[in-house]
Amino acid sequence: MEQQIQKNLNVAGEPAWRQYARLVVGGGGLGALLRHELVTGCFGNCPGALGLWLRRKLYPGLLGACGRGLIAGSQVTIRGAARIRLGNNVALDNNVVLDARGDNAEIVLGDNVLVSRNTIIRARNGRIVIGEGSDIGANCLLATDSSLEIGREVLLAAYVYVAAGGNHRYDDVSRPIMQQGFVSKGGVRIGDDVWIGTHSTVLDGVTVGPGSVVGAHSLVNRSLAERSVAWGVSAVRRHERGATGAEPSA
Repeated sequence: MEQQIQKNLNVAGEPAWRQYARLVVGGGGLGALLRHELVTGCFGNCPGALGLWLRRKLYPGLLGACGRGLIAGSQVTIRGAARIRLGNNVALDNNVVLDARGDNAEIVLGDNVLVSRNTIIRARNGRIVIGEGSDIGANCLLATDSSLEIGREVLLAAYVYVAAGGNHRYDDVSRPIMQQGFVSKGGVRIGDDVWIGTHSTVLDGVTVGPGSVVGAHSLVNRSLAERSVAWGVSAVRRHERGATGAEPSA
């Protein structure tokens, strides 16, 4: 798979507006694009309670599906809006990016999910699902070209990076790396009731078992069993949650 954004914006013989619509709206005609541009352009940066109220009323109409009680802060960026589905009482803080890029992309946020400011959630021809009640911290990057599943009531601290697929191939030295496509190890699965500490990274092919805790500044490149307490580079299971032992800083 080549760089999808470049493919979408460089289709020979296709009007530029249609290529742009594919990126930001996820399809549809000129009317859908104009509505998206009008709503986000006029009200995306509207401050205070008025801005929150206007976005609550108008943004659901841009999305594939949206429950009641949406909270959308200022400068929230929505790409591939038709492929994004939000549950009830979802909260998107200032400068959040939801980017569902490609014909097979999908982003699903369950009820009562909170996404804190400056966080990017990007599905590039892949699927991201975040279970109800989960709290995604500030300045996180959640990205996949295959599958990223986050369970219920999961805590991701600030600056967590989850790379669920999209690893560049580099075996052919005769071609630039960016032209060689991607390889996936199957995505990432984070179970219910997991806490991942700040500045940690979770790599493709990993499952973090339900009830686990990952300490700050950890690199999770191997799967962790249920109720693991783990930290380090690479993250190592130190003991089972609830058992006696030193606890990490998260």
